Amino acid sequence: MKPLKFFIITLIIIFSGLTSITKAETLKFASATYEGEVKNGKANGVGIFTFSDGSIYEGKVKKNKIHGKGKYTDSTGNVYEGKFRYGTFKSKIDKKTRNVIKLKPETGIENILEVKGTGSLTSKWFEAEKDSSGKYVLTAKGKREMAAAKAEASKGGSSGSSGSSGSSGGSSNC
Repeated sequence: MKPLKFFIITLIIIFSGLTSITKAETLKFASATYEGEVKNGKANGVGIFTFSDGSIYEGKVKKNKIHGKGKYTDSTGNVYEGKFRYGTFKSKIDKKTRNVIKLKPETGIENILEVKGTGSLTSKWFEAEKDSSGKYVLTAKGKREMAAAKAEASKGGSSGSSGSSGSSGGSSNC
């Protein structure tokens, strides 16, 4: 009787564990196709996103968002490897400039340059672009955000929502 009871308990444990196992599937999004682990109908675990422009992300995914360690290869062959946070990868160009890549399966890929603020705004980043001479200059949006941040700083507040801050590790192999 004891071996039968042990066998039944073992089977119950095994089958209860199988109910939470993720399985590999293919999911279609507006701007990408996902192949990999799926949990509760969402991309979750490790997988590959292939975007409509031919670029590819391979790595960790959480609830349909690219999040965690991964590798992104853009359509021209540039490789960005490191930690992605909610679809965003930040790659340092120099001390005051960085490239921000946003990967979103529903809307596609967004590639932004940002420059670091000056003076009291050194902890904030603002949208920029490269001009014809190769110098990084603020975009119209970057100028608006910087003006708003300066106004907020002059009021003595530090809770402004302009610009973006923080960074995620990683390296760029351009």
